[in-house]
Amino acid sequence: MPITITASPLPTPSLLALLTSHLPHSLTVLRRLQFAANFPSTNTPHTHILHASLSPSSPPADEKKTNHFATAYVDLSRSPETECFLYCTVEDFTDSIDYTIPPVLSASLSEDDARVCEDLVLAILGKIRELEGEMDGGMVERRVGRGKMVLGSLEEGMRRRLVGRGVRMARTGVEMSPDVERYGWEFYGKWLFRVEMLAGEMGMGMGIEGARWDVVRREDVAVILARTKIPRQEATLLALPSTVVRLEDGTPVAWAFLGPDGTLTTLHVEESYRGKGLAKTLASKLMRDHLGDFGDDGWGAADVYVSNLQSQAVCRSLGGKVSKTVCWAILDLESVTSVL
Repeated sequence: MPITITASPLPTPSLLALLTSHLPHSLTVLRRLQFAANFPSTNTPHTHILHASLSPSSPPADEKKTNHFATAYVDLSRSPETECFLYCTVEDFTDSIDYTIPPVLSASLSEDDARVCEDLVLAILGKIRELEGEMDGGMVERRVGRGKMVLGSLEEGMRRRLVGRGVRMARTGVEMSPDVERYGWEFYGKWLFRVEMLAGEMGMGMGIEGARWDVVRREDVAVILARTKIPRQEATLLALPSTVVRLEDGTPVAWAFLGPDGTLTTLHVEESYRGKGLAKTLASKLMRDHLGDFGDDGWGAADVYVSNLQSQAVCRSLGGKVSKTVCWAILDLESVTSVL
């Protein structure tokens, strides 16, 4: 079936509108594209927005069916950070919130349609393989090496379908716990929030004498990186929307960011300041203040590791609900070449 792929350095207004029409399923990629559009200084010459759709010569046989498409953000120079986020309309029909069972496709989507979606995603992965071949290997040193890519927030149903088509993937190793062996992969729950439902923030002091709200500053980066397992470049941290609780002497004691994909990330409270409700207050303030930096649709999100019960409790206290299961993976682009 003929597939058309377009590539651009920035998302077009029409593409952003299309993804918005598929909320909340498309939220991760929509946010990543909004970040690329709203913070253009963070883009590189290797930033590409890819979109795959059926060619005009091959419309759906039934006009009532969904016009399926796949969209991806990719930048193979972002190592050690996530290099690719992708969305496909098959996610609109997938229920995969239980880590222990295979995701189930809604009866409203046929296997033929699901196969079309697989082909669209494979076409995008094939294009990424071409883009990597065009890069000067001496210019970009990548943590995972050539021929591989860090794929983030991948919906579990799509991961299984791609593996079933012969695409090879490996765990990232960022999260290693007994749960990895129990469930067979590094699973995260995609928690969704509505801004209007977030609890209001507490007083400026939050029960800590002399504390104040602030943003992350360059002198904070070393301690923040020491407290997280998530690989980040310093420049990325400083570009992300952030909120910090800072003591009178300038010491940061709690902080959080909205990642490039708009998710609540790197939420941390120093041990001696825990038990005060600070994580909930901080997360609420951050999202209320900064989700508008991406868009005005009112959706917030967090990807929470399956064994991270504390973060799950914070998300629950904020009124969040798990919408689907996602994971991070190192995808073997060479295996995509053999599938196509």
